[in-house]
Amino acid sequence: MLKKHENKQLLNHNMIIVLTQCFPPRIGGIENLVSNLVLNLSEQEKIIVFADQYHIFNDKIYDLSVKDKFHVRRISGLKFFRRRKKVRELEPILMSREVKCVIGDTWKSFELSIDLINKQNIPTICLAHGNEIIYKDNKHFLRIKETLNKLSAIVCNSEYTKKLINDYHLNKPILKTIYPGACNYLNIKETPVPSVDGDPILLTLARLEKRKGHKEIIYSIGELIDDFPNIKYIIAGSGRELKNLKKLVNDLNLNNNVIFVDNVNDAQKKYLFKKAKLMIMPTLDDTSNRSIEGFGISYLEASFFRIPSIASNVGGTPEAVINNKTGIIIDDIKLLHSAIEQLLIDEQKINKLGINAEKRAVSDFLWENVVKKYTSLIYELNHAR
Repeated sequence: MLKKHENKQLLNHNMIIVLTQCFPPRIGGIENLVSNLVLNLSEQEKIIVFADQYHIFNDKIYDLSVKDKFHVRRISGLKFFRRRKKVRELEPILMSREVKCVIGDTWKSFELSIDLINKQNIPTICLAHGNEIIYKDNKHFLRIKETLNKLSAIVCNSEYTKKLINDYHLNKPILKTIYPGACNYLNIKETPVPSVDGDPILLTLARLEKRKGHKEIIYSIGELIDDFPNIKYIIAGSGRELKNLKKLVNDLNLNNNVIFVDNVNDAQKKYLFKKAKLMIMPTLDDTSNRSIEGFGISYLEASFFRIPSIASNVGGTPEAVINNKTGIIIDDIKLLHSAIEQLLIDEQKINKLGINAEKRAVSDFLWENVVKKYTSLIYELNHAR
């Protein structure tokens, strides 16, 4: 529970509240988006983040590193009790009349709190990413719809995700598409990652899930090795598919060509991007298992280093990678091998795609520009109430 003196300190100015289940030091796409949104909003606004606690020690280290920029309040306990505890701790701050907006990472963060927030006439913005709004069953559909219909605005990470939201036939919230910002690591000091050598080097930076397409890339490496004996495929990330992917690499005798480097920090990311020739993540349609790629931030992070991407025509990825301009979009996973091969033998095309990718990243996806769209929406909502 927030202590009295802590409460008083937090209520000194108008503020923005962020409700999130996905926040650093955890790693993932939503964590990336929410943390960077908070960091950039905190340049102009007072921010309090209500985040779930997952690891006391690691959470504390992260929270101390950002304490001069924004305040993080960690809520612990089993999920059922944690969600309710978060609402109880939120209530006195909402009643202070010092909150200009509440932003939630997904509809789930608003489900128990939205009525309390609306009672105080505070504008709300819910982020929509893709997976969390895919239909499960009628009961699940109605839970999502009921919560979304009580919001002031929903920010979708792509036009694809916006179409998923439209399927709920909502009547209240403003719907906007704001593409996520991407981090430019060019100006930070890099940290070497062991065993990353070879030519060419291909990279996938993502959680290890079936829909990310790692398995299909590994098969392609096996087909490319005759023409590119020094090829290296770097898999950066962790997840439930690790064991299966390592077994596949071993079965195909590709241990010298496929390297697993686990999760990487920003300095290591820079090192990998400086080494890589192609970013590859041909995401698969796994909507039957409620899994889809709503956008794809890692494509854009690679773009700052003039690295083109190969992606698939699934979900929101064609909005992150523009076909034949910033990379290649394949319509069928069977075309992956030929797409990789054609780019690797066409140095001129790779360079052209890389230059275009960098230009687009700088003009459209720097966080300092993306955050202006959020501040504009917050202003609009406050002047409409």
